[in-house]
Amino acid sequence: MNRLSDVQRQNVLDLIAAGHSNSAIQRQTGITRLTIARYRAGHFPVPRTTVGNEACRNGHPYPENQRADKNGWHYCAACRREKNRRWRARNPQRAQPDEMAVLRAVQGDPPDRLTPRERAEAIRQLTRKGLTVELTAERLRCHRNTVKRARKRLRAAA
Repeated sequence: MNRLSDVQRQNVLDLIAAGHSNSAIQRQTGITRLTIARYRAGHFPVPRTTVGNEACRNGHPYPENQRADKNGWHYCAACRREKNRRWRARNPQRAQPDEMAVLRAVQGDPPDRLTPRERAEAIRQLTRKGLTVELTAERLRCHRNTVKRARKRLRAAA
């Protein structure tokens, strides 16, 4: 993997800060869009020298916030936490299963289509009642391997 020189790195960061797209930066510098995207996301390769790198671009101090992913790219843990918090704020929690659909499925009259979460809940309730895999699959109108996989996941979660 080729590392960028300090001049190239600063040039890319300046272009990113100026609002240029990854494609435009690639055309100007010849650096791949993947590398530019990594720089835009705050992932920086291991610097050749650590002199002068006392903080990330958002001011979080190194080395206590510096981490490396499996490919050796360094990132700021504090920036990653903030990014994850922003993502969770934009994306609501996962929807809860429709209780009426689950109740109908447990009673043997499932709707035409159950979501995976609804099916898992119905399997959990039928397993608690002591039904076999075959009976559960027949009642939910699904394959018995689906029931086996769901039960395995439920056991792992418990």
